[in-house]
Amino acid sequence: MTRNRWLLVGSAALAVLLVLAIALAVPTLRDHSLRYGDGTPTVGGTQIPDSDSLFLPGYDDSPADFELSDPADATGDPITASLSLEDDAVRIGGTTGLSFDARELASPLWNSEDSNLTITLSQLDRPALRFGGNGVDRQMWWTSSEEPAPGWAEATVTPEDLGRVAAVAEEVDALVTIDLDLGHDDPARAADMAAHAQDAFGARLLAVAIGNEPNGFFHENQPQLTVRDDTWGPDTYQDSLQEYSTELEQAVPGIPVAGPGAYDAPWWRAFAESEIPNQRALSMHWYPLWDCTGPASSIANPTVEDLTSPALRERAREIVEMGRDVAREHDLPLWMEETGPTSCPGTNVTSRTHAQALWTVDYVLTLAESGVERTAFHSTLQACQGGAPMSPICARGTLEEPGQIVEGRTSYLALMLLGDLPNGRVLTPATSGTGDVKVHGVVAEGGELALVIVDMRDPSDDAVEAVPVQISAPEGAGEVAQDGWDLTAGSRLDGESLDATESSLAVPAPIDAVQTDTHLARAHPLAVMSEPGTVTHLHLDVAASGPSPSDGG
Repeated sequence: MTRNRWLLVGSAALAVLLVLAIALAVPTLRDHSLRYGDGTPTVGGTQIPDSDSLFLPGYDDSPADFELSDPADATGDPITASLSLEDDAVRIGGTTGLSFDARELASPLWNSEDSNLTITLSQLDRPALRFGGNGVDRQMWWTSSEEPAPGWAEATVTPEDLGRVAAVAEEVDALVTIDLDLGHDDPARAADMAAHAQDAFGARLLAVAIGNEPNGFFHENQPQLTVRDDTWGPDTYQDSLQEYSTELEQAVPGIPVAGPGAYDAPWWRAFAESEIPNQRALSMHWYPLWDCTGPASSIANPTVEDLTSPALRERAREIVEMGRDVAREHDLPLWMEETGPTSCPGTNVTSRTHAQALWTVDYVLTLAESGVERTAFHSTLQACQGGAPMSPICARGTLEEPGQIVEGRTSYLALMLLGDLPNGRVLTPATSGTGDVKVHGVVAEGGELALVIVDMRDPSDDAVEAVPVQISAPEGAGEVAQDGWDLTAGSRLDGESLDATESSLAVPAPIDAVQTDTHLARAHPLAVMSEPGTVTHLHLDVAASGPSPSDGG
């Protein structure tokens, strides 16, 4: 289910009329309506239940035409950006989504008539779904024979649970990865879970993983996570991989296996060099703001300043490219199966902020440019207040009773914007300036072009003004658009300040440009304005003919 919402702009009014007509004619049909904030949606005077409503504060699905300011009115030198299409460019589209703890496989929200989880997930573009986290090796109990759960178990997962999750995956057109319990050293039970997962998800099961973050099974700084003794290391991990792989091959011959889901290079190599069959991908985890009590000189403190720093982007690129090199050495794709702004526990000043939304867009595209083919942001279905400080999605109830109705936060809007990008290959960017403003690009299979300008500057700073950005036609993509591209639609993610707890996003809308020159071609850059604290998404169609006389080309 590809959700390129800009394609629907021209027919939105007609679609609404048709839906209303059908609803009146066939009262038994379920109406799907958007709800923003705490308003109560109705159709024909009948209140729409929460389970049929979307809670996406800040989202506008019926905007006016998208406006662009004239860059000629700007002062100062423009930022320049060039893009190139490399032979090994990563393909995106249906490759970004959410990671959940495996305990949430047992959540009642999956495929529930009392929950809006399915229609909320459907707002993403074929979301990647991954189940793992610390719980899979410590608190999740799998059984297919109704055995009583042991005392350590906090959640019991059954084949029926997998079936409910699989029904949602089918509805939202998601590919799924599932981690198996390595912490309790029970290969037969893990293989049984893998067999039932294969039955439930079929081709939607992209891979299973043997354990989550095995590098954390014994760590002196994290005794609360210990599931092995001090003899545990990459070598003993490889031994376990062989034992589990043997059971997997007997239970589910040929099932793909990803790993190691770790943040240390020795463990990446341990998985890649284990010689277990059916290796599907090298997976890594990375939380850029990990220095929870670091000095001011650190670039990895959980602060808005560090989150929006160009230095953090470059550090993430360095770390990811280390993983990419290991993956390429073993002819494996690279997946970022669990990530987020920070691994620091609890709420901090970056939680639920507009800065997190800006970072999310920039980070996903930076990962793709660095070779990552699949990215999942760690999430939870716990309560928005008190239970899920960094999750893009959360439940609207209390911490004690979160309920089954979920809403999307600022970073969920960021994922929706990313879902509006066309299926295609990411371009390699080079942007002038300090790095506070960054240009990314995607070229679609049919030649259409998406440009994404991320402006990390604080919009609440009166001294910071809009800046002109001059973007050159992508090198290497000209053969699919020999006459260049015409700017046709746009959308913008913005907020009042970097530390604001709300963002706004509208569905891509036709361009209403002050300037008349919206053509991009070789030797004819496109000039646009970037506002502080925004992500500007521009959609360009392949030009039907050459540049107009006003283009000077």
